Parts: sequence; structure tokens; C-alpha cells
Amino acid sequence: MGTIQGIIKEAWNLFFTMSPYLLVGFIVAGFLSFFIKKEIIFRHLGKPGFLSVFKAVLFGVPLPICSCGVIPPAATLHKSGASNGSVVAFLISTPTTGIDSIIATYGLLGGIFMFFRLAASVFIGLIAGIIIDVFQKNEKISKKTDFQRDFSC
Repeated sequence: MGTIQGIIKEAWNLFFTMSPYLLVGFIVAGFLSFFIKKEIIFRHLGKPGFLSVFKAVLFGVPLPICSCGVIPPAATLHKSGASNGSVVAFLISTPTTGIDSIIATYGLLGGIFMFFRLAASVFIGLIAGIIIDVFQKNEKISKKTDFQRDFSC
């Protein structure tokens, strides 16, 4: 009985540890859906390509949201019409940086480490988003050719 109580106690502690971060994520998602119109998101992040991915990374880098709190805003972006590459770039670049962690990195480790941490976050977000867009584009092309092949005379 002691093991089950320990598991329940740790699960409860984990819930209370993560809940503030999830709450911040839900609040940011609420602001996104309330103040930013879907047309704006679709216009800037809707088309697959480098520019959409780059804008998603630039939008995500300064947000102080952790890895568990980034899911609600990313889901809102996806529902608003953002491309899959843009959503993945946002999901990767947002929790690795934030204005608060950039300043903390500068204060603790100096400007060079801050720069490389920021550059690595932007670079990895860009590469992941572009890879998603490229593979998704190739998948659509192969599906189209299979469809044409199956129904041609």
C-alpha cells in the first residue's frame, strides 16, 4: 500500500508543479485566439516555406513559455491555419528560449553563451520546420501521382 500512496503523492506533486506552466500556456493561447485574427496567422504562417517558418521562430523565441505550456498556443496556431512546418518550428524554438531565460543566461554565463544559446534555438527551429515542410510537400506530390496513376486509362 505504501508504494501506491507514493505514486499517487508524486503524481499529485507533478500536477501542482506543472499546472502554473500549463496555465500560462492556456492564457497565451487565449490571447492568441482573442487578439490575433485567424486571417493574420494564416497570411503569415499558413504557406509552407522558409519565410513562414522564420516568422514562427521569431514569434516563439521571446515568449517565456516552457515545454509543457507551449502545446496550447501551438494547437491554436495549427487550428488557425498555420503550416505544419511553422507549428513545429514554434514548438521547438519557444521552450528553449524566452526573454527571461536569455537574460538569465547572460547574467550567469555571459554574452557569448547567450548568443550561442539563442542562435542554436533559432537554427534548430528553422531546420526542423523546413524539413517538415519539405517532407510534407514530397508526401503530397507522391499522393497526387498515386491518385493519378490509379485512375488513369
